Amino acid sequence: MSLVSALEHKLKRQIAARKEAERLLEEKSLVLFETNQHLELALRQLEKSSNANLRKIEFQEQIDSLLIDFGRAFLRKNLDDVMLSDLAQSVTNSYLIESSRLILPQNLLPQLKVSDFGDKSIQGKVVDTVEEPEWDGELLTMPLEVEKVIVGVLILKVNLHGQDHTLIESQLLLVTELICSAITHQLAINRNVESRNRAEESERATRDFVAMINHELRTPLNGLLGSAELLNDTVLTDSQKEIVNNLSQSGEFLRIIINDLLDYSKINAGMLELIPKKFSLDELRNTIESIFVNRAAEKQLQFDVTISGHVPRYFVGDLERVTQLFVNLIGNAIKFTEHGYVKVDIGWKHGQFVFSVEDTGIGISKSAKETLFEPFTQADRSSSRNYEGTGLGLAICKKLVGVMDGNIEAKSELDKGTTFRVEIPLELAEDPQSTSHSKEDFAAEVTLSSLKILVVDDIKMNQIIIQQMLKKFEIMPEIAVNGVEGFQYASQNYYDVVFMDCRMPIMDGFEATEKLREDGYDRTIVALTAGTTLEERERCIECGMDDILSKPYTAKDLKEMLIKWG
Repeated sequence: MSLVSALEHKLKRQIAARKEAERLLEEKSLVLFETNQHLELALRQLEKSSNANLRKIEFQEQIDSLLIDFGRAFLRKNLDDVMLSDLAQSVTNSYLIESSRLILPQNLLPQLKVSDFGDKSIQGKVVDTVEEPEWDGELLTMPLEVEKVIVGVLILKVNLHGQDHTLIESQLLLVTELICSAITHQLAINRNVESRNRAEESERATRDFVAMINHELRTPLNGLLGSAELLNDTVLTDSQKEIVNNLSQSGEFLRIIINDLLDYSKINAGMLELIPKKFSLDELRNTIESIFVNRAAEKQLQFDVTISGHVPRYFVGDLERVTQLFVNLIGNAIKFTEHGYVKVDIGWKHGQFVFSVEDTGIGISKSAKETLFEPFTQADRSSSRNYEGTGLGLAICKKLVGVMDGNIEAKSELDKGTTFRVEIPLELAEDPQSTSHSKEDFAAEVTLSSLKILVVDDIKMNQIIIQQMLKKFEIMPEIAVNGVEGFQYASQNYYDVVFMDCRMPIMDGFEATEKLREDGYDRTIVALTAGTTLEERERCIECGMDDILSKPYTAKDLKEMLIKWG
């Protein structure tokens, strides 16, 4: 019995041990299962996080690529419909952006034909009500701010795919900034173009005005001075000679004022150009003395023009402008000097034409020196001032010397006098005088009377002036009153020289000359023009004219033109 009991007891112990082992195994299996479940969850979360990061990086790379491509495009050419349409489409290349719509105000940029780009089925908020990025479900509205004004919106349909709102906003904000920068850049370009167009239009208007007023002032001046010159050649009593002399001087003063006003306008309009030609020092001196000897004598002033012995006798330069410097400076000196003298010294130093104008006049105060070369400036502007004038003379001199690459300076002492010194570079020219030339010129003068001349001018006064001047050389010209008549006369008759006015009704001189040249007319055509701008002078040559006789002209000027071309 004891053996049986022992076996039973042993069996019970083994069964209990097995059950305990099974229990422990079950517990361990449960722990292992739970651990495995946690591990699988962790792996799934890690995989999800990795995918999100990859997609995040991919989204950022797509936006960066878009910014680079379109940033370059905006810098290369003007903003247009195609570029904005492509941009709206390219935003949707990202898996996060399903569709997009770009809305701008109409007429924001003149080069844009439309103002709505992308998917027009997207319905967003009104442009003016959006000031910050706004979410409405899956729709994100991004405002476009240009120069502190909301000018449009970029509306996007977004599939978040677990992405953070902030990330998407920050990336799309870069896109809107690019669009705003492109619009700002284009607006600046448009303003610059508009400003340039306005400036060019203003310049054209100024040029047209200067050319018109130049013609309108010089044309009657031609009649005035021409009539005075012709009267002076007739038999006159002493009182009549005095009246004619006054008329001539007044006309010359008027010409100086007109020249100053027109030249100042041309300088400001960028129209003043130098017209160099060969001239002699004696010619310049004779002009100066003919203008100022009598005027100085009237005020009982000593007037001397001194030329250093080593000064060359012939130069190449703009004689009219050089003369204008002398006329303004000497005219001022005589005007502001009541007693004493006005001296002009001409020299040549280091390849520069140098001259000074010294007077014993009222002088210039220190305060007046500061604005000495400014336009419309005079020491005394009152209605009772002693010295009349426009106040442009010195300003013109300063501008002219600047155009010639020269220098002008003034020294003065109040109540003692003033000295102006001018240096300008001039080219030297050879002495043209020779026996053969003199004989040729004499022969040319002898044959002037045999020339057949046609004058085309619509103004009766100008017709009379040139007829009377030509009569001095025993020439009786034919007269045409407009370009059509001038074209017919020249086509049907032989003329040695045609003097063609430029501005006429029906057909102007430019068109008449062009038609003549097109028909093979090969005789000399000389422009009669009151225009002094380089543009108008070039137009004369371009249309086929051979030379230019500027109004107001003298009989001497006319004679030189006849000798040259007749």
